Amino acid sequence: MIDIISESTEKQLVHHYCLLTQNNRYDLSIAFSNHFYGKSMVTSIQSSKMALLCLEDIHSEHYWAPKLGIAEEDISEIQNFFSMVLPSKHICEL
Repeated sequence: MIDIISESTEKQLVHHYCLLTQNNRYDLSIAFSNHFYGKSMVTSIQSSKMALLCLEDIHSEHYWAPKLGIAEEDISEIQNFFSMVLPSKHICEL
């Protein structure tokens, strides 16, 4: 037996990015949602893992870089990318 304790439906805005750094290629999907406390769901196609991120999280690379399979030498470039595409948590809060 399974109990569903929560269910919600929303139309999500999802962007798919293919990024090429000097060293590596990254395929990321970013789902923008109000469901995760204003954070976006960033999924790496290569690692099959995801992280919930907002603009305020980009300097916590120890959290998201290993999950998303980001190489050490590419972290600053990916941080710059995230700073352009991720919303601020404070903007998304209801």
